[in-house]
Amino acid sequence: MYLVTLKFRIYPLALSLSNPNELSQEMLTLDGPLAFAEYYKQKLSKSEDWRVEYLEDTLFPEGELKWTSNIKSSYLLPATLDRENEIVEALTPMGFSAMFSIDNQRARYKYSRGGYPRRLESSQIILRLGRRDDILKAEIFRKAENIALTKQVKLPSSQSGPYKAVDYTIKLYTPHVLWVSIVDGISKKGLEELLFILKKFGIGKKRNMGWGDLLDYNIYDLKKDSVTPEFIIHSSDNSRYLETIRPVSPKKIAELIGGHNRSTKSKKYVLIDSKLGYGAEKPPYWRRHLVVKSALFQIFE
Repeated sequence: MYLVTLKFRIYPLALSLSNPNELSQEMLTLDGPLAFAEYYKQKLSKSEDWRVEYLEDTLFPEGELKWTSNIKSSYLLPATLDRENEIVEALTPMGFSAMFSIDNQRARYKYSRGGYPRRLESSQIILRLGRRDDILKAEIFRKAENIALTKQVKLPSSQSGPYKAVDYTIKLYTPHVLWVSIVDGISKKGLEELLFILKKFGIGKKRNMGWGDLLDYNIYDLKKDSVTPEFIIHSSDNSRYLETIRPVSPKKIAELIGGHNRSTKSKKYVLIDSKLGYGAEKPPYWRRHLVVKSALFQIFE
């Protein structure tokens, strides 16, 4: 298991439509981009035009199911680096500050500070982004290439209707350029190769505008001590908490909470906060269903 630090020119975007004409920043797991880089390395890089083959594979389910990835990661967490004390401080979705000590190529989870209910959404940056209007461009291209329509149709309007050009208001929650993620299911050498590929492609949405432009990364060996790609354990005010740090199914949350079928008999987990949304538990993340984006439990022994 590894702690990966990533430095971006501009941090990566993951967006979802929260209200009409309003997009909100979503938490982004690193295993999605890593899975694409793995897929590109194993298959697409051998093609003359990898984009055509990628569309063929993703548009037809039978092509998609032939490829799976064993990589699992936490969310990309905004972080700061204290070089003097060699400490990486990562902010979790529920507002805890997780401290990792780094020494050469090794990292260790030390402790967490702060506490619930401060969330990542506590500070917001508002950005306006216009959706591209490609209707007129397509019509100009059609006329330039002398492409005739098979029947008389009305040109879609960019002023009204489903093809209306609109401006989106985007809520961004953090300006950090350094992010961290906990990664498992791959060798260190393999992880380095995939991150090198991502320096070419970038991470997240709107990469053609510079968002998610990966500049540098570091990989540290990390022991599975109170932290995994799925959860992290906090100690605060004489209480212990378990926080999920990647999407999980509601079924897993229900199994952890209790009942006679729960898998943890020696400890009791009391759910005190959670956030539902649409997503996936593993790549590809566009196959969306109901998941628990984040959850916080108090631990009683």
